[in-house]
Amino acid sequence: MNETPHVKPMALMIRHSVVATLAATALLLSGCSAAGQPVASANVQKGEKGCEEAPNTASSAGIPAWNSQTGWAINMFYNTSASPVDLESVSLIDSHGLILHKNAFVYEMRHSEDPLILADGWGKMSQGANPAMWARRQSVPGAVILPEGSTIGTPGPNARDEYQVVLDISAKTPAGGYAIGLQVTYRQGNAQNTIRTYQGIAIGPPGPDGPKCQAQENAINAAWSHV
Repeated sequence: MNETPHVKPMALMIRHSVVATLAATALLLSGCSAAGQPVASANVQKGEKGCEEAPNTASSAGIPAWNSQTGWAINMFYNTSASPVDLESVSLIDSHGLILHKNAFVYEMRHSEDPLILADGWGKMSQGANPAMWARRQSVPGAVILPEGSTIGTPGPNARDEYQVVLDISAKTPAGGYAIGLQVTYRQGNAQNTIRTYQGIAIGPPGPDGPKCQAQENAINAAWSHV
């Protein structure tokens, strides 16, 4: 079966300190072939970057120190196969100067509605969430994405359910750091599969006009050219 890329841009929702254009996107997880090998189509690749300022002393930011934990919810998934998908692990691709904490979770967007903010202080990630769906968020490993019957991506009563994978990241030093993407390992039946998405994640120190992220962005662009 051939891969059919799915692209789902979403309105910019990152607040205050994030620079560059960063679109939330969906990944298609679908099962095919008698061997049970799924087709996983990643949406937007190599071009989306976001940077959080740390520290950010604004009271609404929730990032009081250079090593504060920041939340990232830039990847969405849905499952068009006939069986559940179990997320086993998440990791950063080509990470430099960042710490990925063991707090990753999956948040369900029922009918593609009520998405989380794309990036913010870790303690602020529940803002805008549907309270019931927030209470049902699932930890990784162990999160399950159920089969989805709807093909409608526009939010509304007939839209498919989508799932945001939320990462907890902090900087190793005051200089910040970056990663060029995210790797998700999941299991469907007896088959283990891996998805690699290339969306830049960066943390930068404060600057006169926002976070100092040019060095991180240049490094991400350079790394993407070799992927």
